[in-house]
Amino acid sequence: MKLLPNDELMTRSQVLQQNTLIQIISFASAFRIGARISVINQPQMPKLDRDTSSIGSTVTRIPSGARVRLFYPTSSSKNEKGETGMLVAPYCTDGRQTSDGMAGLVGFRQLGLSFLLAHLATASSGCIQDAPTISISPSSKEKEEQEEGLPLLIYSHGYGGNMDMATYFFRTMASKGIIIAAVEHTDGTASSTVLKNGQERKFNQYFMTGRQQLARRASELLEAVEYIPEMMETNYTTKITNIMLGGHSYGCPSAIMAANGNSADKTQIDGLILHDPALGMGYGMLPPNGSTSRVPTISYTSDEYNRANVRYGDLTLHVKGCFHGNFVDAALWAPSIIMRTLSLVIPAAGPADPMGIHEQLADSALAFLKSKDPFDP
Repeated sequence: MKLLPNDELMTRSQVLQQNTLIQIISFASAFRIGARISVINQPQMPKLDRDTSSIGSTVTRIPSGARVRLFYPTSSSKNEKGETGMLVAPYCTDGRQTSDGMAGLVGFRQLGLSFLLAHLATASSGCIQDAPTISISPSSKEKEEQEEGLPLLIYSHGYGGNMDMATYFFRTMASKGIIIAAVEHTDGTASSTVLKNGQERKFNQYFMTGRQQLARRASELLEAVEYIPEMMETNYTTKITNIMLGGHSYGCPSAIMAANGNSADKTQIDGLILHDPALGMGYGMLPPNGSTSRVPTISYTSDEYNRANVRYGDLTLHVKGCFHGNFVDAALWAPSIIMRTLSLVIPAAGPADPMGIHEQLADSALAFLKSKDPFDP
């Protein structure tokens, strides 16, 4: 028997390592192929339970330049100019530019999984582009709603978020009779945004210091509080009844700071709706965990934030089976088996039904917006 030279011999441990590596590569390849196939006909657009289930969407800017995406109830197939035909707004306002920014931030691009979000670039929002609020010729019930006015929730995205990534969640909320104004911040913490001059500003955590970021975000929310109600009445003949601020993750400290800094002679902020408040990102500028707020406040926490004992405001509600990504649309971007597998790495989707979570959060928000009572959620 001819013996191989020493450098050609493989030890048992080397063989096992090689086999393990082959198995890992095979699993990763199979997962990639399966995941790529699975996103066909995705994301999952929720069905709405509203009789007049059409939702309008438009993008505007506050005077300082930050973009705001509006979601609101409508039953019309005409846009605000009276043009017929249903032009459906895209899920991602800037197409692939938006989805690539999101993929890079959550690590998908680095893992070679950017295709898991690429399909969002061409996905439908399910909303009518630039539709009027309610309808051109409203029914008696809709006319009554329009005359009485609608509540407004001005919402701040999380660190690395944008105005699009909770589109289906906001669509569900709008179907309940709420106007949502999703602000896309210009402080460098948006995954990607387009400035007033047309230039893209990509995510840049060093664009401002943490304190400067928070101050910029709060000022943009307060500017929206002053601008959006007037714009809705002027452009859409819709009166705003109550105004609340909301946010997800880093958007919560932004909303809290804005509410605490709102002066008495300005438009009243009636409450705060907070989803997984990242209170640790307050940079010493906010009240501590467990504090009450100067305005009525409800916080909703995911499983992981509840385990961390995060509490803020008058009432904190644990949404069981909810992960951090359930407060945006992450759990709907691909089949549940894919998103829940990814949740072993990032908290994208909890075990609870993602559409059911959005429905419950929307119903609770509506009750709070109408009553201004944290204990009537």
